[in-house]
Amino acid sequence: MNKKRVLVQVLAAIVLYVIISLILEKEYSNDIIMREVLEGLVFGALYGAFIWFREKWKNKE
Repeated sequence: MNKKRVLVQVLAAIVLYVIISLILEKEYSNDIIMREVLEGLVFGALYGAFIWFREKWKNKE
């Protein structure tokens, strides 16, 4: 899996996380938005690491 494809998947995951979190939060103040974006970045980093490890593990077999 190339880097561009992983990056697109991670960015899509971040955007979806932020949008869904804001919809569930039902509050749209600047502080809430910034908190959700930061949480989305953390989620994206963890998801990117998961994808990378999964591909690395799959290529060993």
